[in-house]
Amino acid sequence: MKETWWVFVLIFVVILAIGGFWLVQAKKRAGANATPTPTPEGVLLETALEDRPYVSLVPRADGRELKLTISRIKNAQTIEYELVYLSAGLSRGVIGNVKLAADQTTISRDLLLGSCSKNVCKYDEDVTEGTLTLRFRSPEGVRKFTADFNFQQGDNLLTSKDGQFQLEANLPASTYCLTMETIGLPADFEETPASPIYGVFSAGSQAIKAKVSITTDQPTAVYQWTRTGGWQALTGAVSQLATFVAIASE
Repeated sequence: MKETWWVFVLIFVVILAIGGFWLVQAKKRAGANATPTPTPEGVLLETALEDRPYVSLVPRADGRELKLTISRIKNAQTIEYELVYLSAGLSRGVIGNVKLAADQTTISRDLLLGSCSKNVCKYDEDVTEGTLTLRFRSPEGVRKFTADFNFQQGDNLLTSKDGQFQLEANLPASTYCLTMETIGLPADFEETPASPIYGVFSAGSQAIKAKVSITTDQPTAVYQWTRTGGWQALTGAVSQLATFVAIASE
């Protein structure tokens, strides 16, 4: 009788072990096939052009770093930024966030195109283009913006990533220039834009002699904005790098 009891116990243990093994395997398979739950974006808010931030990416003289400046900030407590760019055909990135002080309207951050460890830096080579994504968070929700850019060195024809904007000039071979959509306006403007707002940025002296054109599906006039001159209609060659926009002609 005692031998029979041990046989039943042994059979019961074996059944439990087999059942436990198959239960673990089933959970592993379910976990492997499960679809990841995306992080909530939050309530996305629409933003009128006059309420959007003005954004610039200015290359350092050696092209190893970009200075991100965001001005005309409204209704935000934190800003998240994500810079994704191509280096020798491979995707690289820089991410970060900023907690804003009360009534703060401008921030700047230096974004290294590479990485540093123990004061030794490895830079990404042959950076050509990229996208900047910004999220402005507030209790009301999230305002999300993206800006594409082209990064060029020594080219006589600077272009936007969408191909609509062109600036033609004789630039030194060592000059790094970044052409991007600035998301918002650098200053109030009474006219209604017929194109994205384009900015061309470079380190050092920005004095040039260039021809600018913006392609749209309607006749337009091009305006430029500079810190010293404000908004002005172009009537000939451009004398410095600036922010440009097309306005529908009457």
